[in-house]
Amino acid sequence: MDERLVAPESGAEILDGVVLMPPPGADPPHATRHLTLAYLLGAHVAADFVAAVDMLTRTDLKSDFAPDASIYPAAPDPETGGRRLEVIAFEVVSKQQLSVAKTKARKLVARGVERVFAIALKTNRVVEWHRRTRNWRAMHLDETIEHECLATPLPIRALLETARADEAVLEALAARRPELVAAIEARGEAKGEARAAVRGERHTIELACELLAIPIDASRRTWLESASLDELQAVTRSLRTTRGWPTTR
Repeated sequence: MDERLVAPESGAEILDGVVLMPPPGADPPHATRHLTLAYLLGAHVAADFVAAVDMLTRTDLKSDFAPDASIYPAAPDPETGGRRLEVIAFEVVSKQQLSVAKTKARKLVARGVERVFAIALKTNRVVEWHRRTRNWRAMHLDETIEHECLATPLPIRALLETARADEAVLEALAARRPELVAAIEARGEAKGEARAAVRGERHTIELACELLAIPIDASRRTWLESASLDELQAVTRSLRTTRGWPTTR
């Protein structure tokens, strides 16, 4: 796994002995979909597995290339001490022909990768390499990818629709890190309660000023809109005890 045909970080790949030099940058559809894929895999990866992008994999004597994204076991190989082979891999295909991705998929599966997927941007679909037919199988939008390396099934729709990606990430985090989601929800509730308390205190001041015939000019209005709960409570106490607006405000 760790014997390279190409220098890491060089940007080169070797496929059947031919050196491939992908362009240094990608167009927006490819670049943004690549980011979405990484976003989803990072959220969905199960415990004891690691998600990676652009990680070189030596498939045979003449090929050393990097899938766009993959997931592999976190534990090192017991024999070599190096990293273990990925269990699933993804390619994002835009201008690159599916035939190139097909060759890569065939080699990855022959090497032992369990499942290989391609996201075809031109047709906006996800396909999976089928071992028996040795060809791509189009996946339905309502399908999910299920595997032990995923904490929760990965929706195909989330790989193709940006709006669905956030929902899928939240669902995955709820499955992987329920305590984190609960803490975030608790903080949200606390902030909501604090905002409600500020609004209530502000309303109390406005009502008291109306009853005491104390004008709230533009300067005081600006201050009221930005003051903290403690500051507002101090004004309320002053209105109650001195029947007037504090001289420091």
